[in-house]
Amino acid sequence: MKILPTLDGGLCILPESEIDWQELELICSDEDRPTHLAASLADLMDEDSEWSEYVVPDLEENFRAQAQVVADTIEKARISDDSAIFIPPAEAERWYGAINQVRLSLHARFDIEELGESSDINDASPELKSAYYRNRFYLLLQSMLLEYILDEDKS
Repeated sequence: MKILPTLDGGLCILPESEIDWQELELICSDEDRPTHLAASLADLMDEDSEWSEYVVPDLEENFRAQAQVVADTIEKARISDDSAIFIPPAEAERWYGAINQVRLSLHARFDIEELGESSDINDASPELKSAYYRNRFYLLLQSMLLEYILDEDKS
């Protein structure tokens, strides 16, 4: 898979295999992620803060909206047999947020940081290795979104 900046200030993702397409679709595959992440944040708040009543519903809606933009963009490219997925500047924050959600979810389910410090990833289970490499890919994609689209200080 290749990721390139576009002339209009966006990014172009060029999946090169079916596995690449599946990797991209995994960004939005975790159905309970919005609820799980919002609830996790609620655990950090004071019981009297009314966080669950007022903030969690907005967070869940925002999380779902971000993931839906990503899912729609990927699905549209797949259905139309496009060889590329384009992320325009107007959608960059939603992509960044959806990718951030999936990374937080991976960190909650797997001890990815610990694995990253380990010198021998080959001893990890296939599921853990997959989570580790997906997290690395998502981190790269987030970095490119920041560097080429979201960085307001760029010249």
